[in-house]
Amino acid sequence: MGSPATILSCRAIERGRKVKALQYQFSIPNYVATRAADKLPLGMLERGRVPGLKLADVVSKPLPGPDWLRVRPRLCGICGSDTSLLHGTSSPALSPFVSFPNVMGHEIVGEVIETGTGVINVRTGDRIAVMPIINCEMRGLTPCRSCASGDPGLCTNSAEGDLSPGLLVGFCKDLDGGWSEELIVHQSQAFPLPDAISDDTAVLIEPFSVATHAVLKNPPAPGAKVLIIGAGSIGLLLLAAMRMLGYKNDVTVLARRQIQERLGIAYGATRVLTKKNAVEAAIDYAGAKKYKPVVGGPTLSGGFDWVYDCVGSEKSVKDALTVAGPHGQITMVGCAGEMSKLDLTFVWSRELHIAGCYVYGHEHGLDDAPHTFEVAMDLIQKHPEIHLSDMITHRFTLDQWREAMGVSLTRGSHGAVKVVFDYQ
Repeated sequence: MGSPATILSCRAIERGRKVKALQYQFSIPNYVATRAADKLPLGMLERGRVPGLKLADVVSKPLPGPDWLRVRPRLCGICGSDTSLLHGTSSPALSPFVSFPNVMGHEIVGEVIETGTGVINVRTGDRIAVMPIINCEMRGLTPCRSCASGDPGLCTNSAEGDLSPGLLVGFCKDLDGGWSEELIVHQSQAFPLPDAISDDTAVLIEPFSVATHAVLKNPPAPGAKVLIIGAGSIGLLLLAAMRMLGYKNDVTVLARRQIQERLGIAYGATRVLTKKNAVEAAIDYAGAKKYKPVVGGPTLSGGFDWVYDCVGSEKSVKDALTVAGPHGQITMVGCAGEMSKLDLTFVWSRELHIAGCYVYGHEHGLDDAPHTFEVAMDLIQKHPEIHLSDMITHRFTLDQWREAMGVSLTRGSHGAVKVVFDYQ
């Protein structure tokens, strides 16, 4: 009798076969219902009832070409960008680059169950981490400048070519994400996993690559005092990446819950603050002085040299601008969107440097420009003492999707850091 992978591979060839997938259909009525539910004391979101989201039987997609493969997820994470879309809090600026109905989930570790004849980097039965960016090659187009230079996350053809609009797998109606029993990916998205990396760690390679890219893009100078705003998964992974890459800076992390504090200390923070705000942290640990303007919140003289905003909210952006000192460096890692009122005075008055940071690609600052996924896997293997998998706090089957959404959409009340769908 063949292995499970072999059996599934044979079944995958059957056309018209149905698989379960958690499918989302955006609409204006669904958006309005979600925003209204968010204001209720015990709304739909807390019970995992997200308008437009349903568990459906969908037809298994054929491989689009010889260089594609089929993957059975083993674990798939629920990301903040997923919940922002479901929560109705995403900025509309990128809406032209998302298509519906879509099956979300882009933090994926899975097993190859079918390969096209042109696939050369993986075989049936291999475990892989899925790199979810959709590039020009996958769209049947000549590579744009970004794709050609190894930065497909900045692709300028995300709404063109043979595929529907979508920046990533899971945000494109033609390419289902990992909230499903199977998905198809291009061979350029498949990164074989060494045995030393467990599934629990591998499911974090995608967000860990985001964090690693942020550090490599704007690494702290020797002796610089660093502030990480937010101790969710990205903030904690950025801290871990910084330590794994060898940066020994004084690092202050702003957290909200005890589990974040525990993980922050384990990953090498100088201190994790759960009871101080950004201004208090700058005064106590970065030598800032506090002044009172005519109106509004406090103004500081001095502050942190390096700030990584890993939240992306209106408050976190304001805090980053307030507590960054002269010539301060701010890296925006959290997916900040619309701001109702943003005072940019400190940008020019302190000559701040603000850098955006999005996903990953080939790291041109390193020898041979390896892909961030390769850098991340190398760091994980070299630092077994840092247990990234400890971030996984909740697991659910796909059938338990309502519970999974309830926990993910109200993380604070559940003490959740990383929530995953477990298919094993």
